[in-house]
Amino acid sequence: MKRIIFVLCLLLLYLSAYEAKDFVDGTRINNLLISTEKVVYSGIPLFKRDKDYTYVDPKQRIIKGIIARDLSRTKAEVTVKEGGVGSTSVTLHFQSERGEGLNYLVLIFSQNK
Repeated sequence: MKRIIFVLCLLLLYLSAYEAKDFVDGTRINNLLISTEKVVYSGIPLFKRDKDYTYVDPKQRIIKGIIARDLSRTKAEVTVKEGGVGSTSVTLHFQSERGEGLNYLVLIFSQNK
């Protein structure tokens, strides 16, 4: 019984440590990676950071997938403000936790032709 409780506690600790909110829209399977960008903004004590990131494909390819991976493993949030999957451009809105910065890796995929 003690062993089961110990394993459950370790599992809860592991899950709480990796509770980041990565953003995934569309799919990357069988698609071509067309953009890789880091979005990094330092934190300001007691304030939330709100930043927009815009990608416009110079070749006018249709976006099939977007992944924004939180490298700092915080509880920051990402939303699509304009464009996105099915469009040739996307604007992502990043909002950090209070006092935290933003450290994201943004991957954008298009159809593999």
